[in-house]
Amino acid sequence: MRPAPPVAVHCTAGLTWRGVQTALPALASGVFIFWGLGWLEAGSMAVRMLAALAVALVIAALAWQRCSVPAQVLDWDGQRWALDGQPGVLQLMIDLGPALLLRHGGSRWLVATRREAGAAWHGLRAAVLSPTMQSATGDGVPRA
Repeated sequence: MRPAPPVAVHCTAGLTWRGVQTALPALASGVFIFWGLGWLEAGSMAVRMLAALAVALVIAALAWQRCSVPAQVLDWDGQRWALDGQPGVLQLMIDLGPALLLRHGGSRWLVATRREAGAAWHGLRAAVLSPTMQSATGDGVPRA
């Protein structure tokens, strides 16, 4: 089977992914504080809720700052993947339909969305999901 044709897309992940990266740690920390204060029987319910909300807002602000990612260019030349010019193995972690959560080189996470990819979306999905990129063990995980 022949390899998927070359494709290049810009990946900024958009506000939705940044919101997820902000909301999850904020929610987790707020719940943990609320639970911990309840377990310690510290303060009234209102005090616990205010403390949890305050911690969640601080964590959300820190996470929002930290998850700001500049645009990255994901490129498939027909034989190998490169992210911002750096070659590496690309792994599909989650396929959500209109978005793909990918990992490049084992440590760089990125989200490619249909909106950002535009006309290149079909080519990107074809390259990521191409049977020629399956590992030799047949584990079903696309690799380059």
